[in-house]
Amino acid sequence: MTVFTFGDSHGSIGWNYVTKVYHGPLLCYTVGTEKLKVVNLAVHGVEEGDAVIFCFGEIDCRCHIIKHITEERSYQDIINDIVDRYFKTIKLNEENLGKKIEVYVFNVVPPTDKDSILYNNEEYPILGTAEQRKSYTTYFNQKLKEFCEIYGYGFIDVYDKYTDENGMLDRELSDGNIHIKDSKYLDEVVLKITKNDK
Repeated sequence: MTVFTFGDSHGSIGWNYVTKVYHGPLLCYTVGTEKLKVVNLAVHGVEEGDAVIFCFGEIDCRCHIIKHITEERSYQDIINDIVDRYFKTIKLNEENLGKKIEVYVFNVVPPTDKDSILYNNEEYPILGTAEQRKSYTTYFNQKLKEFCEIYGYGFIDVYDKYTDENGMLDRELSDGNIHIKDSKYLDEVVLKITKNDK
C-alpha cells in the first residue's frame, strides 16, 4: 500500500512516509468547482489498495470565506456549499480511478495568530479576527466529519493535538507560520492506515 496526500501545502509540510502530490495554494472551493481539471488521482499513479488523504480548506478559512459573507449568506452557508462540492469531486475521483482505494479527508489545521507569525503572505493574507477564523475552521471541520460519515470516508482529526490554550495553532508545534511542523501525530495517522492494510 502507498499512502498519498493530495493537497495544498498542508498535504506536504509535516507529513512523513507518504507520497505527496502538491497542488500549490489551491482552494477547497476550486477543487469543488474545477473537479478533475485540478485534482485527478488517475494521473498520479494511485493503484488498487492504496490510501489517499485529501488536504484542502485552510486557505479558504484563512482568507476567502470572510470575503463572501453577506446579510443573505452566512459563513455556514458558504462552507456548506464548499464542502458539498469538495466531496462530490472526491467521489468523482474515486469513480474515475475505477480502483478500490481507501479515502481519507484531513481536518483543516488550527488557525494561526497573525500577531505571532514570521510573515503574512500578501497574496493569501490572514484576514479577520482570530475568533472569526476559529469559527470558520471548526465549522469547516464539523462539516468535513459529517460528510465523511455520509460518504464512508475516514476523517483524520488531529486538530486538538495542535492547538494552544487559545485554540490557535500551537507555535511550538508549528513552522512559525501556518503549518504543522511536529509530525508526531501525523506519523501516527499514517502508521495506523498502513497497519490496517489487509
